[in-house]
Amino acid sequence: MGYHRNNWRQVAGKAAPFIPGGRELMAAVDVVQGISDTVGRSQLQYVRGGHPLVELPWQPPGPPPNPQRAEAVGRQAWDILFASEQQYSARSLLDQVGNLLMPLPPTELDLVIRRFGTQGLERWDQLTHVEDEHGEPAYDWPRQQALFNWLLRTVSPYGAMLIGAGMTCSQPNDDPGCDCGDHGWVLPEGPFAKVDGAYVTENWQWVSGATEALSWQDMDQGIYGTCWLLTSMQAVLQANPQHAPRHFRQEANGTVTITLYDEGRPDPITMVPDLPYGHGRLWGATGHTEDARYAETWPGYFEKAAAQGAGNYVDVVHGGPPAEALAMITGRTTQKLDLNSPWLIQEIADRKSRGQALVATTAGTSDRQKLAGGRLAQSHAYFLKDVDPAGGRMCLGNPWGDGATRKMWECWLTLQEVGSYLVQIDAVDTW
Repeated sequence: MGYHRNNWRQVAGKAAPFIPGGRELMAAVDVVQGISDTVGRSQLQYVRGGHPLVELPWQPPGPPPNPQRAEAVGRQAWDILFASEQQYSARSLLDQVGNLLMPLPPTELDLVIRRFGTQGLERWDQLTHVEDEHGEPAYDWPRQQALFNWLLRTVSPYGAMLIGAGMTCSQPNDDPGCDCGDHGWVLPEGPFAKVDGAYVTENWQWVSGATEALSWQDMDQGIYGTCWLLTSMQAVLQANPQHAPRHFRQEANGTVTITLYDEGRPDPITMVPDLPYGHGRLWGATGHTEDARYAETWPGYFEKAAAQGAGNYVDVVHGGPPAEALAMITGRTTQKLDLNSPWLIQEIADRKSRGQALVATTAGTSDRQKLAGGRLAQSHAYFLKDVDPAGGRMCLGNPWGDGATRKMWECWLTLQEVGSYLVQIDAVDTW
């Protein structure tokens, strides 16, 4: 089983002491790599304690704007937004604003959003939180998310970032649990070009990347405890590489739309393309690196979409069992395998051959504790990476990615070891 791509550093590090001049060579490589990783970081669009607002190129669809009409509609919508919700009800005001804005072409809608500015968008956001006579918000979640999806897909990149900064419920809340004061949101740098299977930035700096735009190998869990979610996506993408292109989409204005499922129903979520950042690194899931300039940022957007569906990152971190994640990703009911079956290995091989995704959960209470001689973390989720029916064993893949040691990156278990270390294996159809 190959460690995939970046394992050269682990292998070279082990071999360096036994090669004449090996230590000196690795030290030189680390210096060069350090320079490469830090070049351009000062130019990242990072806002400590807030969201970035940056003008970016945009080619709007539809006719050119009519400034007079946009000004008239914007003024009327502004007056409605700041009308008394006690007199007219927040739901009525929100519906009126939506009815005014929906007919506008993208360029004019963008002018209105810019006219609103942070003050108008914060008022709009405030109305979505006003409670009705039953103590419920004026907008329910599906209606509210559909509104955000439409706005974020339609306006300019700057307008989308303005919405993300001014309408707090259009973005998941993030509490990193750190009082250092160095946390905020960053726009990952781009664009990227693919050259011979690798990515390069606009400054022609090399970037490690999969040959596929969205690949199951592109996973490094990051700081959040979202193994139950991320490794479920790994399992799905390994079983069905076509799942990602049908559920991940970058819109023309740079926003990102990811489709999850709620009780089997598709639930598209459009997001501003900024990601949590702190301590000089992306705080959430990445693809093999902590550097925000790198191309493999899709795991972070998937994690952000799940956080938006839950309302905040904290609820995703506390999360649930992999069975819930598999259902949220595929929209299908999961099946629980019998760990005591003498034919478990053969059943896993059969399910994988039929394109099913399988995720295993280890015993224990904290992933800081180890199992199987340090090869497994307790209370951790793994995807079923491979199976060897003839040898009677299976391989677990770790969503910690290259952040894990070679010892913990993958773990082969015999049938006898399964009952000692695993508490559950869930499977789901992906095709």
